[in-house]
Amino acid sequence: MTNDNWAVVATFNTQGEAYIAKGMLESNGIESVLNNATISSVYPMTDTWTPLELLVPADKIEEARKLLG
Repeated sequence: MTNDNWAVVATFNTQGEAYIAKGMLESNGIESVLNNATISSVYPMTDTWTPLELLVPADKIEEARKLLG
């Protein structure tokens, strides 16, 4: 990651939804990372206790929200 200032743009209950959103952002030139992705792959029922957070550089958050909206 080249930018230390990241912000949560969305949260997801399933890995599938999270990776679709991540791929869409990245295909539009917005770098993104998933937080808690490792936990959800080990414990697939994460919707009850640890959602996946999709983070983007803070200066891209408005653009990312528009794309995800």
